[in-house]
Amino acid sequence: MHLHKIFYALYSQLTNSINEKSTITGQFNKKIVIHPYIGTFYNSRAVYKNMGINYFYTTDSGKPIQYTASIDYGSNISDNSAYKNVLSKISKGDGSQFIQLLTMQNHLPWTFSGRDYNVIEPTDSNIDLDTAESYLQGLHYTDSATKSFLDRLNKLERPVTLVWYGDHWPGIFSFVNTTTDALSAHSTPYFIWQNDAAKKANGTVDVSQKYADLSDFTAMMMKMNNMKVDPYWALKTELLEKVPAINNYKRDDDGKISFIDKSGKSIDESSLTSNQQKLVKDFKLVQYDITTGKNYLLKTKFFQKVK
Repeated sequence: MHLHKIFYALYSQLTNSINEKSTITGQFNKKIVIHPYIGTFYNSRAVYKNMGINYFYTTDSGKPIQYTASIDYGSNISDNSAYKNVLSKISKGDGSQFIQLLTMQNHLPWTFSGRDYNVIEPTDSNIDLDTAESYLQGLHYTDSATKSFLDRLNKLERPVTLVWYGDHWPGIFSFVNTTTDALSAHSTPYFIWQNDAAKKANGTVDVSQKYADLSDFTAMMMKMNNMKVDPYWALKTELLEKVPAINNYKRDDDGKISFIDKSGKSIDESSLTSNQQKLVKDFKLVQYDITTGKNYLLKTKFFQKVK
């Protein structure tokens, strides 16, 4: 949880000072974010504005989200309602559109009364069984709502690609130990999915891999849809294809990056091949240039969207 807060602190500060927002949003004409909660935490409104988001829909925005029902006495807006808000905002026009959804259904406190799952033998003797079963019930509701959401998306004539991933483990599972099992503790499920219209319009490529860094997702989505990319995303795609996933939660004593191979084994930066190290160095130079450097790349077409 502390890492989660640190990440948001950095994210809220960096977007105010970075000279080039090399994010997925630059690839789309219309960009919105939907969050079925209040929008004041982590300076989110200013951050999304700086990232080029056109509108941030929340329960307390000028134009609030439309669907706010919870499920089974849950404390937060349900995933089913969250998905309905996304479906209501999908444009019927031809222009490209980016929608980010941050769900809240399975955020604590867990108060679901349904019991489709029962904890018979707890993995952790200190776990509150009612809390654990309520959390599992929430996951059940997420599974059901997500399947219905995918079915609805698949019926659209508009091409849609969905990148779906978890945020972090809930605090109730103390057996997820960041010291003894750091990889599991810092890993959550993800999938990247296209509806039939996207496959028909763009083709499809299998980009799945057991471990992926969050910053890989955009390059994976672009590769899956055979999109033309600018030099920046071409570099990110080359990193995706040739360099193991970045191990975001680990640095050595000199601040060097660690990586994760396909089997989950940690790899030091110094153990990469010379070509892999060159790619990593190039990417570091790009990040330096657009944050604290002299912005040489802004005078080129390095970040120019390819049409």
